[in-house]
Amino acid sequence: MKDLLTSGGRPSGPRFVIHKRYQIDTPFTEYDSRRPFRILNYLRKRHLLRRGMLLQPRPVSLSRLKRVHDPEYIRSLENPGALEPILGMSLDLKSQDRFLCVQRMMCGGTLKAAHNALKRDNVAVNLGGGLHHAGCGTGSGFCVFNDVAVAVAFLRDQGHEFPILVIDLDLHDGDGTREIFADDPTVHTFSIHNRDLGESRAVASTSIALGTDVDDDTYLAAIRENLPGVFSSFKPGLVFYLAGSDPNVDDRLGDWRITMDGMLERDRFVMDLVRPAGSPDATPTVILLAGGYGPMAWRHGAGFFSWLLGGSSKLDIPLELELPVDHYRKLARLMKHPELLFDGKSKPDPANGKDRAPDLDNDWGLSDEDLGGAGMMPDTRFLGVFSRHGIELVLEEAGLMDRLRQQGYSALRVGMDLDDPMGHTLRIQAGEIDPQVVVEMKLRVNRKMEPGRAFLTVEWLLIQDVRSSFELSRPLLPGQKFPGLGLLRDTAAVLIVACERMDLDGLVFTPTHFHLARMVQPLASFADPTYQARLSALMHAVRNLRLNEAARAVESGKVIDGTTGEPAQWIPAPMVIPVAQYLKDYHASREYESEVAAARQDFHFRLTPDQDARSQAGE
Repeated sequence: MKDLLTSGGRPSGPRFVIHKRYQIDTPFTEYDSRRPFRILNYLRKRHLLRRGMLLQPRPVSLSRLKRVHDPEYIRSLENPGALEPILGMSLDLKSQDRFLCVQRMMCGGTLKAAHNALKRDNVAVNLGGGLHHAGCGTGSGFCVFNDVAVAVAFLRDQGHEFPILVIDLDLHDGDGTREIFADDPTVHTFSIHNRDLGESRAVASTSIALGTDVDDDTYLAAIRENLPGVFSSFKPGLVFYLAGSDPNVDDRLGDWRITMDGMLERDRFVMDLVRPAGSPDATPTVILLAGGYGPMAWRHGAGFFSWLLGGSSKLDIPLELELPVDHYRKLARLMKHPELLFDGKSKPDPANGKDRAPDLDNDWGLSDEDLGGAGMMPDTRFLGVFSRHGIELVLEEAGLMDRLRQQGYSALRVGMDLDDPMGHTLRIQAGEIDPQVVVEMKLRVNRKMEPGRAFLTVEWLLIQDVRSSFELSRPLLPGQKFPGLGLLRDTAAVLIVACERMDLDGLVFTPTHFHLARMVQPLASFADPTYQARLSALMHAVRNLRLNEAARAVESGKVIDGTTGEPAQWIPAPMVIPVAQYLKDYHASREYESEVAAARQDFHFRLTPDQDARSQAGE
């Protein structure tokens, strides 16, 4: 990645502003701090980035912040607990200072992108920013400073007097930006959102609240009917486009039903407006990530910027980009004491020269037969490979234990049960008195699924926030007693790395509910293509429903077989996350896809009329 930050050449496409300080971990589990880096990594793996295309910002100075924000407000941010009303959570002083540094860096990123867009009469993307809730003397909704306002103030100081249009298509109202420019006729704030926040009066503003449960047609119609007129009459010399991902139906905090196709059609419409096809006139434009919550929020940015760079927004996402596998693979290689994972040392595999697990059957030079016959010795290692101390070391160095501590859990203890012939159990408990299980998994190595192959089978996996119960923002899914902890991707990534270390072919599990199979798409596929086809048909039937709604619809019989009229029952079957290359190749092959497509013709599912009507009405 370093060479991409080096200047050289003059790419004609957009530039991307990014800094390593854009990432900060917070106790807010729905916020993916690695979102900009997932987008960038996706573009890099598709070979869409070229030398000189990435720019690094500097943090904006306090003097520039004071051009926009009340000095008393800025001084108040030094006080302990100052960010609690803005973030909805309490941070210690060190974390509070780091969060302020991140926001100042993102403000510097928007300023850098604006300067570059004007210099090149082109598009520049800040892989952050869009902090539109911050007003002159207040912050809210995770926004401490208003990066667009800071950039505009800088441009005015530089003598740029042209009109500026802020197109804010984040799910939420751009109330802070509108407040700052309420009396400025040279900055038009255009916002289409779910509901108004605060005063909507401004001398140059378009503020449209569409309510909840908005679908593609309503959303796109509102944009097409209102934005072109504003653009043509205002004639901006610069556009800031807040391309929020949170209108998407899969957003963890959103209340709209915009599909990925609808999101990308929105983006293309805006960009065609600022860069008319066949016209030499293009308006310099700054694109900001703005809102987007949950582990899949980065996918929209990946599709949008793929289209900007290469003309195609098809998301052919490699498996490893869905999970932080590279991160945990690197940790496995760089651990200070890798030998503690084993009771013996790794040995090179003569087939490929890579380390493999030691030959534990011959540990200390003795075999089971020497000790009185096979099966006489009880297991002392997790899955026969990992030592107890090594397991704890991996959990600590991978940061999983710290993630739990950040979410308020203390007195964490790691325990193992190695006596069950159906599999080994690993659990993490929290609390000194009456400890509660927050993570528990039962795993076994399965050598019978395919001849000559070996898989890591997940018999049981539980990840739960035992301190919480039902919340409107985190509705419980079928089978849940408590909400999740946001650690599923990390746990899966660690298990995949474990498969690699043990030279296993893949990770196998059987989803007991529809939502579990949907959540792992496209990471995992059913071993039997017929079941994959059935899942595809179910997903199509509930495509306009949020995950919790879709799960309840399938569970309660609100999805019916169009041929028989009977409720479509969920049928559990083994799914595989491939690790071995042959398995990856098979599940991505035309052979597998054609088998799925052929079987797909046999499944015709649809929502019951009453369920479909309720989803359209937003109930």
